[in-house]
Amino acid sequence: MKKKRIIGISIVLIIAIGIGIFATGKQTNKKETLRTIKVNEVTRSVFYAPQYVAIHNGYFKENGMEIELTTGQGAETPLP
Repeated sequence: MKKKRIIGISIVLIIAIGIGIFATGKQTNKKETLRTIKVNEVTRSVFYAPQYVAIHNGYFKENGMEIELTTGQGAETPLP
């Protein structure tokens, strides 16, 4: 009798956990607005290549981010 009760409770818990995991994964909201992130890089460089690829291929937009990329004047520009 005790063994059947423990098995029953275990099955119910496993089902509840499974439903919880799958329910949270399907709550994507397509009407979500993009969050704008402003990025200022010092100079154009090959070191930023992964960033350029991610922006070009739309990886940031897939994750709800809009990147506003600007290039600064660089470190060698004299002050006025």
